[in-house]
Amino acid sequence: MFSHFSKYTRPEPKRSALVTIDLQNDFVLPGASAEGVGAARAATMTGRMVQFYREHDLPIIHVVRVYSAKDNAIKVDVSRREAIENGLQLVLSGTEGMQPVAEIIPEGVVADGEFLLTGEPQFISKNEQILYKPRWGCFYETQLDVMLRERGVTTAVIAGTWFANCVRTTIYEATARDYRTVALRDAIAGIHPDGEADLAKIQCGVCDCSDWLELVEHF
Repeated sequence: MFSHFSKYTRPEPKRSALVTIDLQNDFVLPGASAEGVGAARAATMTGRMVQFYREHDLPIIHVVRVYSAKDNAIKVDVSRREAIENGLQLVLSGTEGMQPVAEIIPEGVVADGEFLLTGEPQFISKNEQILYKPRWGCFYETQLDVMLRERGVTTAVIAGTWFANCVRTTIYEATARDYRTVALRDAIAGIHPDGEADLAKIQCGVCDCSDWLELVEHF
């Protein structure tokens, strides 16, 4: 599937990590404050990927947004800062809206917003963690790069919401750090043909979840 990629960009399935982005109740659940088209489907498909990665003992990192009502001038990006100051309830620490959706998180696990705001990862298991990001990209002022390299990861497999903002930014940040990248088309809300064409220009692989699962199984 990626035979046309160079030896530096061709994905390495057995050295991959699944990175889920902003699949939280406030962004996904019907009627939520920032629900968008395609988010629910992305969550469902990502849930299948998460289960597969758990079964195969491959790393999973759930990257989330957490806004703090205590010092929102620091913890909220500028495009939403005024709205939060004016009372918008969106991924606020300690709320259900901040929690990762049920499809991707083990039953009974609760993301600790105040702890995550320290920048430290919250461990779910030895291979699965939750990590807070302060801005669009998952690598910006986070430990993600260190976490991946410590596990020998060469390939970042990306799922989540939304393509135009956090997903695309993260992919470019990953390639800037020499990671091989894969975007899971049916697990990314808002992805579109022009966006896929842009990713092809930087040799980011784009495929459906089923194609990637088959590749991992037979690699």
